[in-house]
Order: sequence, then C-alpha cells, then structure tokens
Amino acid sequence: MKLLKIFSDKNFKNVRLNEHFNVVLAKIQDKTNKKDTHNLGKTSLIHVIDFLLLGGFQKKKGLLSDPIFYGQTFYLEIKLNNGQYLVIKRSINSPTKISFKLNDMELPHFTPPSKWDEEDIPFDKAKEKLNEYLCFDVLIDYPYRKSITYFLRTQQDYLDVYQLNKFKGGHIDWKPFVFELLGFDGNLMKQKLQLEQDANDLKNKIKTLEQEANIDIAEKDKYLGLIDIKQREKVATEQTIDKFNFFLNDNEITKEIIEDLDLKIQTLNTEKYRIRYEISKTEESLRNSENNVNVQKLKQLFNDVQLYFPSELGKQYDDLEKFNTAISTERRKYLQENLRELKSELLTVDAELRQLENDKSDKLSFLTEKDTYAKFKTYQKQLATLEAEIDRLKDRLKLIDRSVELEENIKNINEKINQSIIDIENAIKQRKHAEINKIFDGILKEIVNQNAIISINQNKNGNIEFSADYVNPIDKNSTSEAEGTSYKKLLCMAFDLSLLIHYAKNSFFRFVYHDGIVEGFDDRIKIRLLDKIKSICNEYNIQHIVSLIDSDTPRQNDGTSYSFGSDEICLQLNDLDDDGKLFKQSF
Repeated sequence: MKLLKIFSDKNFKNVRLNEHFNVVLAKIQDKTNKKDTHNLGKTSLIHVIDFLLLGGFQKKKGLLSDPIFYGQTFYLEIKLNNGQYLVIKRSINSPTKISFKLNDMELPHFTPPSKWDEEDIPFDKAKEKLNEYLCFDVLIDYPYRKSITYFLRTQQDYLDVYQLNKFKGGHIDWKPFVFELLGFDGNLMKQKLQLEQDANDLKNKIKTLEQEANIDIAEKDKYLGLIDIKQREKVATEQTIDKFNFFLNDNEITKEIIEDLDLKIQTLNTEKYRIRYEISKTEESLRNSENNVNVQKLKQLFNDVQLYFPSELGKQYDDLEKFNTAISTERRKYLQENLRELKSELLTVDAELRQLENDKSDKLSFLTEKDTYAKFKTYQKQLATLEAEIDRLKDRLKLIDRSVELEENIKNINEKINQSIIDIENAIKQRKHAEINKIFDGILKEIVNQNAIISINQNKNGNIEFSADYVNPIDKNSTSEAEGTSYKKLLCMAFDLSLLIHYAKNSFFRFVYHDGIVEGFDDRIKIRLLDKIKSICNEYNIQHIVSLIDSDTPRQNDGTSYSFGSDEICLQLNDLDDDGKLFKQSF
C-alpha cells in the first residue's frame, strides 16, 4: 500500500507523491525568524495522513482539533497492493463518519469522487472495512493500525526502536506484536504474558480475601477445630432441649458456684484480711516512728537528782539523736510507699469481690427460677447463638478453601508459564529474525560504516527483551552510539526499512514517512543516508517520504548542494507568507 494524493476542500497545499522517494522540503527565507519552523507544516503532514488512515481524534486535543479546521474535509488516495486505488474521506466536523471509493484508475486531479461506495459509515466499522481493502497477509491477527505506527515516525517516535509513544498499555499490548513482526509466533509471548496476568489477578483476589475477610490460609485447621467444639456444644444443647431436662445444666451451675465462685470469694476474702492487717501494722509503725530521745529532759533529770551531767555525754546523745532522725526519715519513706501499694491492692481485691458476688447472685437467681419456660427460652437463645457462630466459622472456612483453590490454580498457571518460557527460548534459538537482522546491519553499515544488530533475549522472568544496537566490529559488544539521539534515529529508520524490505513480496505497507531523519548528521552521512534510501526505494519498490529543512540539505564534496529532482519534491513549504505553509494560514 502506497500514498498517492493528500488533499482538502480548503486551506491546504495539496500533495501528490510519487511511488518511490519523496521529499517534504521546508525553505526558511527569514533567517532571523525565531518562530518554530515546524509551524510550516512539514511535521503536520504526518498527522493529516494518520487522521486519514483513521487514527484516533479528540476534539479538544491534537493538531486538527484547532477551531480553524472546523468545517474542513480531507481526502487521501492510496494505491492498494492489488493495483486498485482507494479514496478515503474524513471531515473534522464528523470525524467518526468515513467514506470510501474504490477505483481501477487513479484520480486525474485533486477532485473527490461524486459518488461513494461506502458513505458516512461508523468509525469502527470503517476501520474494519479499510482492513479488508488493504488485505494484508502479514500479521493477519492484528489490524493495520497496529503496525502503521512504525511507518509514520514523528520526532517523538525516535526515542525507542520498538516501543513507540503510540503504544499504550502494558507489555502484552505490544511485545507479542513485535515478536510476530520479527517472524516468530506472537501467541507464545501473548500466552505467557496472559498467564502472568491471570496469576497476578488470582494473587490479588487472595490478598483481598485475606484483608477484607481477615483470614489466613494457614489457620484452616484451627477453624476446623473451633467448628468441632461448637458442634459438640450445639448437640449437647439440642439434646437438653429435646428431653426438656434441665437437671444437668442446673447441676453444672451449682457445681460452678460451689467449687469455683465460693473458692475464689474465700481466697479473695483471705487476701483482703491480710492486706487490711498489713495496712494497720504499717500505720501503727508510722505513728511510733517519732524520736524518743530528749537531751534537754535528760539534763533536767540529772540536775533534779544533783548529779553532774558530763558535756561529752551530751555530745554523744546529740549524735544519737541525729542518727535516729536519719534512720526514722528513711523508714517513714519506705512505710508510706508500702502503705500506698497496700491500699491500691485493697481496691483491686474489693472490685474483684464485688464482681464475683454479682456473678454468684445471677447464677443463684437462675437456679431458683420458678418459671421453667423461661429456662427453656434461654437454652433456645443459646442454641441460636451456637448455630450463628458455626455458620460464621463455616463461611470463613469456605473463604479459606476458596483461597486454597486459588493457590492451586496459581500453581498450575506457574507450571504453564514455565513451559511457555521453554517454548519461547526454543523459538528464539531458531533465529527467524536473522534475515531482518542482516538487512538492518547492511543498511547501517553502508551509511555509518558501523555494524548493528537486532537482538532478542529473555530476562530473569523469561519475558522477551528487544534491543537494537551498534556493535564494535572487534569484540561485537554494544557501543554507546545508540544512546545518541541522531544515531538512535538511524536505528529506527533502518528497522522500519528492514521490515518493508523483508515483507516486500507480501501484501503489506510499502511506504514509510520519516520526519527530520537527516537532522544532526554531518554532510557525508546525510549523503550516504539519502543515497541509500533512494536505492532501496528503487530496488524494492518502496515509497519513502523524508521531511527536512533546507538548511539540513547536505553539501557535496564540490561544495554544491545535494539536489532533489522535481518529481522527488512532493511538497515545498516556506515562511514567506501563509501561502507557503501547509494549511495556508497561521495559527
């Protein structure tokens, strides 16, 4: 399939392309003009072509969404691989209504057909119809829109050889496609990625079950044990209700009161007595901790009996008084701390005693209940509670069983994934991309005198990684040229042309548009690049469209500018006035 004419009903420089090498040339007359030269339209033409080949359109986003295009209709005439000609009509006002006209002869002028074979058909149906018109026998499981991205490269599409900005989504949305484009069975890659996605979905379900239902697969045996306990309690309660025999239950309550509650109450009362005794003794010690030695009274006593009171003896009594005071202070501090702890313990014991006494009172009330029917209703409520608890435990057990089932499914999927990894590995060993690789290397070797290689390998997860690099001719290791923007563009260009050459004998795209491909190179590489493109176009009947600014036109060894034939320049733009621009107006 090749492009022949691009035209519109107003404000557009109509384009007629030849079937081989074409140049969109933008001439900059005003060298002081600081405006972006892309406003002339050399890149915009790609967007018009993509629009006419039924690319997506958003009314508030993109070049053609500008209000100046409102009411404008565009047309594209293409040459199909069977030799027929197809005209496509799409308007800005109704971008989802598409018209087609199939002809045996090329349109003589830029005049749209007066009648259409398919007129204003819905957008999705129109894409299917165009797919039928193109009738590709390459990548038959994919629509033409999937592969067209490689053959309409803007400046933003040179960032990666394989994954273009137009590819949306995860690896499953483009890697199987590229794998098949290189000659392999894309289903191998798609199957593996789909299996991984399925496994991740199941893992997320398990995680959701564990978080929302608060379950743990490892606790399955615990829940089974709890169900057994509750089932036994349920059976016992049912038997009691059936026989209407309350003796057993009454006997159990009596035993609990006698053997448990009374024992606990007695123990706490003993503890309460002990604590109160300790409190009493501590308070008495605090009262008796006063110092009883009074030196002044002792002196008075000696005087009363007319005895001499030695000064040394007075000093000894003073020292004793100080010593007793120090000892008494520390002892009081300890006694006060101990007293606080004892009172706290007493409060705790009193609270526990009150709780036990209340519990005892409730159970005695139950034992002395005269209304037998009230007891019967109590057992019924107990049975209902047990049944609800058993149902809840069984529900949680079902969720655990569901998680176990999901784990088993994941295990089975992982086995399939491992087999897919082996299948992909075996497929790569067949090197079905060898011919494309050979063409790819030959193109770049002739242009930049550097070997290049398309390589496919598997990462640690067994997934495919694609690479395209220049290689050192000595050790065949990758070089850093591929990291540069200009040399990356050459890799993209060579890859696209390699695909077209490889599939030249098939029904497939036979055109490619590379925007600004010569920018950034020295003149020698530019000349070799343009000459190589021309020779490929002639040898393999491929249509190549190159857009460039006149300042990027290389100069030959004799100083003259590289010349393009008049039939090779399909569109010439300039900045003299609006007539020199693609849309004949500024915006």
